[in-house]
Formats: sequence, structure tokens, C-alpha cells
Amino acid sequence: MSNEMKKIINQARTSWVLSYGDMVTLLITFFIMMISVNAGQINKIHGWVSDRLDDSAIEVQEAMDEAGIQEISISRNSKGVQITLNDPRLFEVASAQPRQNYLYQLDAVASSIQNLSIFHLQETEHKNFLREIESSGLQWLAEIRIEGHTDDMRLTENAQYRDNWELSAARAQSIMLQLQERTGLPASIFAIGGFGEFQPIGDNNDQAGRELNRRVEIYIGASLVKTL
Repeated sequence: MSNEMKKIINQARTSWVLSYGDMVTLLITFFIMMISVNAGQINKIHGWVSDRLDDSAIEVQEAMDEAGIQEISISRNSKGVQITLNDPRLFEVASAQPRQNYLYQLDAVASSIQNLSIFHLQETEHKNFLREIESSGLQWLAEIRIEGHTDDMRLTENAQYRDNWELSAARAQSIMLQLQERTGLPASIFAIGGFGEFQPIGDNNDQAGRELNRRVEIYIGASLVKTL
């Protein structure tokens, strides 16, 4: 093979390697760009959801202030909007049924959440953005989760419930039914959990701490889930 022919072959090989390298570089750049775009969209959507929850926390707090209810605390955390029923008088000892004299607290909670825009986004100024999200294969899901908690005092042998775990779940269910009936919101958005004495926020060695632990926490949460 002549030197001229070898030179032509080597140039062709070099050109192919350069072209392949350019193609790989372009592909990597393209995928990085796509990931960045998607990450930007995800951050935008997460921020939008967080804003809706922030608005809900403000609305609930304003409703509690207007009603003059001080036995209920409102906070915003990673689980959503937290509404804590921490009045130790709300339930009879070892009972899951709220006392009639304190049902005004549930009336106040129900009144504050039934018209929250987070449950009626199709009727708000956010409806167009919501449609845009849904067209991309995501579904808006707003929910209410009720969690029951107790102190660590053992129940008596003739108590209706086997243990504090069962009692806490029963109290959560009782509050859930009360709220669903009062708000008229779909039963499908409600859920419950019972944690017994295993998530204390006070010292079970004194009365004040035990009263803090006997509580029901209501969480308003929202997320976007992928549709099937």
C-alpha cells in the first residue's frame, strides 16, 4: 500500500473518531439540558404546592382567631398544615367519643377547612395551571389525615379498648367521622392513624406532660401523583 493511500485511510479514521466524539458530546449536552428543564419544572410545581399549603395554614389560623378558639394550635411543617386538638377535656377517660360540651372545637375546625381553596382548586384562579398539570399526566391530591395519640397510662381491664394503640386509632376515627359529616368533603380524602403512647411530646411522668400527649393531630396535605 502506498504512503499516499495510508495517509488517506488515517485521515478517514481520524475524521470518524472526531465525528463520533462530537455526537456523544451533543447527546450528553442534550440529556443534561433535558434534566435541567425537568428539574426546573419539578421545582416550580413543588413550590406551587407548598404555596397552596401555606395559604391554607393562614386561612385556618385566621378562622381560629376569629372564632376565639385557643385550645387548638395551627402549624405548618413537612407533613402539611397541622391542626392539633390538645384540650385534655375533649374526651372522657378511655373513651373515643368527644364530650358534647366540647364539640364546638370540631365545629370550628370543620368550618375552617370545608371551604379551603386547596379542596376546590377547579373553582379558583389556579384552575388553568391545574389543567396544565393534569394534561402532563399528574393528578392533584389533597387529603386530610387524622392521627390519635395518648399518654402511657395503662387502660383498666374493663375498658372498651384493648390498649392505648387501639384507643388512639378509635379517637382518630371518631374525629374523622365528625369532620367528614360537618364539612361534607368526600370521604375518600380522609385517612386515620393511631400511635398510642409512642410519639409523646410531653413528659409522661407528670400530669401536664400526659395532658400534652393526649391529643389528636389533623394534617391537611397535598401532592401531585402520576396517573395510571
